[in-house]
This record gives sequence, structure tokens and C-alpha cells, in this order.
Amino acid sequence: MYKEVLRTIVGIEVFPVLSLLIFLTVFVVMLVWALRLDRRELALYAALPLDDDASAPEARGTALRGAQL
Repeated sequence: MYKEVLRTIVGIEVFPVLSLLIFLTVFVVMLVWALRLDRRELALYAALPLDDDASAPEARGTALRGAQL
């Protein structure tokens, strides 16, 4: 039943292609962004949950200096 309804809609075949292109664009942009991140900053961010000093407000400012959140 649903196949027959979808077949009657004019131009419906564009939507799967469009959604795939949007997904691939977002995926590639995020992949490039993630690969261009600075490794030292990533190591700092990864250690934040385990660092006892990072819970202090004054340490938070120095640990995230230059970060764009």
C-alpha cells in the first residue's frame, strides 16, 4: 500500500539522493574538522575528567585557554 502511495508522488526519487548527499557532506566536514584538531589540546581535554585540579574554577580557565566551546 505504501509503495503505491509513494509511487504516485511526483519527484519523490530526489529525496533519497538529496538526503545521502547531505549526510555525506556533514560526515566529511566533521571528519576533516576532527583530523585537523591539535593533538596536544586533545590530550589535555582527554585528561580533564581525571585531573583533580581541573575541578577548581581557577584551573578551569587555564586548562581551557584558547578553547572555543
